[in-house]
Parts: sequence; structure tokens; C-alpha cells
Amino acid sequence: MIEEVVDKLIKDKSEVISFINTTPWWGGNEFGYTFDDEGNVTYPTANEIVGKTRWFMRNIIAQALGYNSSSDIDEFFEIDKNYLKELGTLNNKSKIAVRVIKEKGDAEPYYFMKKEATFAFERSLEINDSSCYDKDKLCGLNSLPPIDEYLMYFCVPRFKLVHLGQNDPMFYYYNQSARPRSIRIKVEIINNGASKEFFEFFKMSLIFTMKYMGIGRAATRGFGRFAPENQSEQSSLDKELEKLYSLLKSIINKEVEPLKPEKICAPCLFDYRNNNFLHIYGLNPIAYLIAIGNATLKVAWKKFKGRSYKDPGYKYNTWSLGLPRGQGRLGYFIKEDGGKEEKGRRISYITISPKCDGYTCEEIYLIPFIYEEEEAEKLRHRGKHDTNEKEVVKENVRSYVEEALKQLKLILSGGRDA
Repeated sequence: MIEEVVDKLIKDKSEVISFINTTPWWGGNEFGYTFDDEGNVTYPTANEIVGKTRWFMRNIIAQALGYNSSSDIDEFFEIDKNYLKELGTLNNKSKIAVRVIKEKGDAEPYYFMKKEATFAFERSLEINDSSCYDKDKLCGLNSLPPIDEYLMYFCVPRFKLVHLGQNDPMFYYYNQSARPRSIRIKVEIINNGASKEFFEFFKMSLIFTMKYMGIGRAATRGFGRFAPENQSEQSSLDKELEKLYSLLKSIINKEVEPLKPEKICAPCLFDYRNNNFLHIYGLNPIAYLIAIGNATLKVAWKKFKGRSYKDPGYKYNTWSLGLPRGQGRLGYFIKEDGGKEEKGRRISYITISPKCDGYTCEEIYLIPFIYEEEEAEKLRHRGKHDTNEKEVVKENVRSYVEEALKQLKLILSGGRDA
């Protein structure tokens, strides 16, 4: 009898949710590597999950409260103090604890081991862009030999950029992405005194973050999605947002205006070299990451608008999709007082999220968080074909983010207003 009471008390105070990655996981250990020397994959940590969940909660509250001007960014401190104090402050311990239990996934996480690193590296040097749009390869991604499947990641712009100039085969081994459905974790959420309403809001925010916002590297570009496995029914993003906002109202005691994500059904892959739209053959998660990556490129925006790739880059405001964006002294930079130039760091205002199950994908969601920043006024651009320094932000940030949303939607939907 006593044991039953104790078990009930423990169950009432905690909940365990099993997650599996539905898109490639590109995480990092203390060295920033996804894999270690023994072939072990790095798993998401509790700190990572809580950190990204807290970021999401802070932003969704800021949007609901209407914090959308540069002076309101200082109010993020007030959000933590007034609405998220149960997650802990400088002086108080969090009333919610999160524990991550590693479990074996359904697939081997790696594409190749250390002894094959030189071969994989040499093969990567032979890749040409035409293979990124090869129908047979895209359709047969799941049946390709492991290293051939791995090489398709070099069609993903962010992945390719990270490997530019890297000539050590071990870098390629350490920085593989882990296959979809290869990382399974149980996340235990423990209530150590938080209100029931806040605990539920945190739990739903964590699920939404894992499923739609992603964790790890390139999360705003579709990597690192984890779907809950032990939910009785799989609901839509709209229904999950509706439930999240109903919980949020009890936290901030105010009617709220929900986020308005864009949904793209039957998305396309833009072959900007030939100004051609392709179906995403095979619906493989890697193919979706290629489509998402292409849609964020400045050269793709130029070609979509029928312009030359030499058209001045500052006219195409891809900076709203995150910084840094550039190499050397070219691209975007922050010009500080006194003339000092910094690359700047800013997460994308728009998270591009494919809906996948680990085998195939269907829709893509564009999830915006829009707010103004004084730092944006310091943003400058220096292009490859026009090396003169240009001022970038001349209007409010919202107008640029809305322009980016429209452009992404058009490119990912094959030119139609999906």
C-alpha cells in the first residue's frame, strides 16, 4: 500500500517522454564533434534541451506580450523574472529538473568509421553539383551505400560550408551527421515544486521545441528534429500551438495573438543553376534539407527573380536568416562605433522545419519570431561583385523578415503562392 502511494507521488511529479530523431542529428561534444574516437555518437544533453526550450518559451512570451521594438528587447530580463522564474534565476534553483536517458535507435548513427575516413574524404572531392539534382540518386537515397548517402550531405549548403577548406579526413569523420532514427532518448521531466500550469507549459514547450524548432547545429535549417514516440495520437502543428497558447494564457493572464507559421505542402527543390523546380523525389529527409538549404541562398534568390548572380548582393536581405553569412571581408558584418568590423552572431528570425518521421517527409513549416534590434541598424554588406560597403537596414526589421518569409515560401513551393 505504501509503495503504491509512493509510486503515485513519483508519477504525479514526473513524466517520461521518449524521442527519436526524425531528421539528421548534427550535435556536438565538448570539441564540437558529433562522433568521438571510439565511434560513439554524441547525444543531446539535458542542458541543451532545457536551454533551447527556455529560448523558445522566452520568445513565444515576448511575441504574445507584443514586445516588438528595440527597447523591448531589454524586457527579456523581465520575462525571465516575471514568467520563467520557476526555471531558476541567479539566486534560486529551478523547480523543474530534466534528465536524459540514452537509448539505442533503430539505425546505426554513423555512415563510416575512422578507418574509412580517408576514402570518404577523397570521395567528397569528386562531388559535382549535378548529383544534387539527380532523380535516381534522390529517389534511391535510402538504398545507397552508406558513404554514397553521406556524400549527399555536401549538397546541403550549411554542411558544405562547414567543410570548406578542411583537408583532414578525421574532420569529416568527427563531423558526420547521425542518421535519422538513430538517436533515441528518454527525457524525464521532474516537478520539484513548480505550479501544475507552469509544469504543463514547460512540458508542451519542450515537446514543441524538439519536434519543430530542433536542437544542435543547423536547427533553423531542419536538422535535429526529434518526435515523441509515446504520444497516443500525432497532432498537427496548429493543434499543438493551440494547446500551447491555451496554457500560456494562464501563465501571463492575457489573451494572446498566436504565432502564424506558414505551411508548404508538396515542397520543391530549386535547381537555381538551371532555374528549374524539381519534385523532392523519394521524400527523404536529406533531400528536404537540400531543398531548405538552397532556398536560403542569396544566389537562389537572385536566380528566382531572374537576375544575374553578379547582381549586387545587398539588395537581397538573407541576413534575416541568421549571421554570420560571409567569408573573409565579404558578406554581412556589424560596424561598431569607431569603425571596428565584427561578423556578428544572430540566430535566424525564421526556423524552417520539415515534418518527417525519419523515413520520409511531407510539409515544411516556416516559423517566425520577429522583433526589432538596435544592432540591426549597424549591419553592413560588402559583396564579391560590388566591394563597396553598403548600409543594409533602412526600415523596421519586421518588413525584412516578412520579405524573407515570402521569398522562402515561393521558392520552396515551386514558385506558387502555397
